[in-house]
Amino acid sequence: MAAVTNGGALSGARPLRDSLYGDLIWSRPGIFRRELRLEAGSELLADLRWEKLFSFEAVAESADGRWIIGRHRRGSLRGGIIMREAGTGIEVAAFRHGWRRAGALRFAAGAEFTWEREGFWRPTYFWRSAEHPRFIAFRSVFGLTRRFEMDVEPAARLVAELPALVLLGAYLMAMMVAQSHAH
Repeated sequence: MAAVTNGGALSGARPLRDSLYGDLIWSRPGIFRRELRLEAGSELLADLRWEKLFSFEAVAESADGRWIIGRHRRGSLRGGIIMREAGTGIEVAAFRHGWRRAGALRFAAGAEFTWEREGFWRPTYFWRSAEHPRFIAFRSVFGLTRRFEMDVEPAARLVAELPALVLLGAYLMAMMVAQSHAH
């Protein structure tokens, strides 16, 4: 899908479909850094940065491309999130919040995915589609820094939207943590 693969943004990194194996951890590289990094062991696979203080807009990068993810309030009382190509500003996907931190994601090319929650005390959030139930999952890891474990089913590597789902899932997790700390 051309809208999701817009050139290598992280130099030296491998495309996500070729590197999502083993222990996959999203973590903050420093306590005061407004950034999350996806690593498999010591290999950097993707990066999510909030460049402006007090902004909900993040720059998402992997070897697959570079995107801007941020809030979009038009047409909904609950708001939503859009993902745009960083170079062109073209909207790639729109996420609409549902109940209990769930929601629906629709890509400009027509593909649709659902963000769901499973569990109560230590919930797991995951992407699913009609063809692939629970194929990319995220779970918070308790500790001194913000960390998320990510599990990727082998079938996810065949999904054209994989890079966007990985990056948007990490963004949603970070926003949920920030929202829970604000209360």
